[in-house]
Amino acid sequence: MSPGERPLRIAMVLDSWDDTANGGVVSTRRFTGLLREAGHEVTVLATGRPEPGKVVLRQFRVPLADGIMRKMRFPFAWPDRRILAEAFSRQDVVHVQFPFWLGIRAVKLARQAGLPVVSTFHVQAEHLLHNVGIRNQAMVDLVYRLFLRTVYDRSDRVVCPSAFAEQELRRHGLRAPTTVISNGLPPQYRPIPRSEWPDLGGKFAILSVGRLAREKRHDLLVEAIRRSRHEARIQLVVIGDGPLRRQLEDQARPLGNAARFRYLQPHELIPYYNAADLCVHAAEVEVECMSVLEAMGCGAPCLIARSPLSATSQFAISDRFLFESGAREELTAKIDWLIEHPEELGEARLRYRKAAEAYRIEASLEKLLGVYREVARGRGATRPAAAPAAPAAGSTATPAGR
Repeated sequence: MSPGERPLRIAMVLDSWDDTANGGVVSTRRFTGLLREAGHEVTVLATGRPEPGKVVLRQFRVPLADGIMRKMRFPFAWPDRRILAEAFSRQDVVHVQFPFWLGIRAVKLARQAGLPVVSTFHVQAEHLLHNVGIRNQAMVDLVYRLFLRTVYDRSDRVVCPSAFAEQELRRHGLRAPTTVISNGLPPQYRPIPRSEWPDLGGKFAILSVGRLAREKRHDLLVEAIRRSRHEARIQLVVIGDGPLRRQLEDQARPLGNAARFRYLQPHELIPYYNAADLCVHAAEVEVECMSVLEAMGCGAPCLIARSPLSATSQFAISDRFLFESGAREELTAKIDWLIEHPEELGEARLRYRKAAEAYRIEASLEKLLGVYREVARGRGATRPAAAPAAPAAGSTATPAGR
């Protein structure tokens, strides 16, 4: 913190907080921890278990979406007006992470209270629609119009995890100011000694990390490996959970023990990233892709889908590590070529590790704090510290980072 600057009071508003590997939630947890370590007071408003610095909101179910959201480990939060208003009364900035009902109500209440609002673009319309089998452009445009009208265009600043994400919102008509801030790479994602790697059977280890959902295209990777001329040499490890888990396990059954499915917490991924000979990211829809960043930090070579709806191809070190989204034959050919050219993979480890240095989370935190201070000044919000208020009934809130 610069001399003369007082700590900020920040409300982090997001539906899910506990037991999830959703990228937006993981990113928010990381930034919250760093903000608290730097001396800022962060109040989290979310569903889940009580903990210091958190106001607990109850869950609600959306009838048509409840099953798939449960499988994705993502509960929706009920936006209790009284709890939100009471929590916001002690804040300098409100940061909304998701454009769902909680986020919509939080933006409205914050604006009524004269508080500056920052929102982050974590969720593309295609994330929602592809998961329920809708690929209609008119529906995509409608969802974006709702996002913009209710959250993003009502924000003082929209944080975009990549230049691609910023361009997507602008393409759909965003008028609010934006700042591009990567989710960032924590320092623990780095090479570790081989003695700490998992035993992957001595085969060529292909790793895929991500939610087991339609847009991630794990099905394409499984099929590509089944068609590989080196299938017998490959050990596939898929880490994640989601609505397609059983379907993908059935699809991979012909691979036998050469296909493993795991669900791990983010920090447990580090040994697997290190042990992977190749990470494959076949997703069609991404605003940045934290799993590829993490793999890069550990020095894992990454083979990435080039998709018009994804930012992830920005990380590829060359065309050898790109394939067209949905192109199974090209993916198989690229995997086979890389297996046959281990020297290319050795060089790629060094190049990916070096490229990851540009995405340090400390730099992202500095940019995020700059956004907070700028919007707070713009709203005249360097208010005198308020006396602590008792948390609303049904909530738990204690000053964080103290």
